[in-house]
Amino acid sequence: MTGCSLFRRALVLLVFLMVSAASVMAQSFPVTMHHALGETTIASQPKRIVSLGLNDQDFLYALGISPVGVREWWGRKPFATWPWAEPLRQKLGAAPEVMTGRRIDPEWVLSLAPDLIVATYADLDETTYRKLSRIAPVIASPGGYLPWGAPWQVQLRQLDMATSGSTDKADAIIAGIQRQITDIRADHPEFSGSSGSFADIRNGQFVLWGADTSPGRFLADLGFVLPDRLSALADDAGWIRLSLEQAPLLDLDTVIWPNGQRERIEAMKSYRNLRLSKENRSIWLEPDSDLSAALWFQSPLSLDFVLERITPLLADALSPAGN
Repeated sequence: MTGCSLFRRALVLLVFLMVSAASVMAQSFPVTMHHALGETTIASQPKRIVSLGLNDQDFLYALGISPVGVREWWGRKPFATWPWAEPLRQKLGAAPEVMTGRRIDPEWVLSLAPDLIVATYADLDETTYRKLSRIAPVIASPGGYLPWGAPWQVQLRQLDMATSGSTDKADAIIAGIQRQITDIRADHPEFSGSSGSFADIRNGQFVLWGADTSPGRFLADLGFVLPDRLSALADDAGWIRLSLEQAPLLDLDTVIWPNGQRERIEAMKSYRNLRLSKENRSIWLEPDSDLSAALWFQSPLSLDFVLERITPLLADALSPAGN
């Protein structure tokens, strides 16, 4: 049995222990939460939570919470729940209503009579925030980070505090995932110090995720580094854009392409000239695959799913025998 499988079983057990302890946690309220759009006071432990962040439902399930409403990101999955979170959703008996579409619908939120609205992974504007705040307390994204760029650990602690009045559950989950990562790094010392990034091709340019983005942090946690020559090119949103003439800067030890386009990229001379191409060091994912989606979600549940699957791909990409 893999370490990830053991962690998954331990997480399910932890969830049910947390649910049974909910009445004890209620004594921690009221709590005041600070976020990107101000501060929100939650008077008592919430019972009916609407999740408007694109990945917030994963975090709530990990914390043992069944939201009454969730927002679909993409994929058209039942209950907007992907495979890595589905077993826990079922164990919790959660059957949330699902909001679809790009815009948040305050009327839909109102119809669910929430006592807390969470939107920690959402680009919530002031107008929508004010409308939602007239319905129930709202927790927006953590302050001080790039848009969509707060570390998952910060997001998890924020949601734990808002729903339980403490970060005890979040801290336990974070410690479990950190143990997985520590074990992976011990098993794969070649990861430490190797250069790597996530990349895509957009509008005729190579686009990389910078060190302050969630994908960048994911690789850094595993020991990979982003060279200073690339980090210096990151814009205010964390993107690194390279013209085809700058393609040599992309010549890293490995690159993960989460949006596919393999045939198109491999047909480009600027890519074929790279060691990355000649030694088959790229990792190609299909954009609609569960693994690619799990990388985007960057939640406690999806990370467990990702670590089990991406680790051997990274090892193969760095292996001289595999190139």
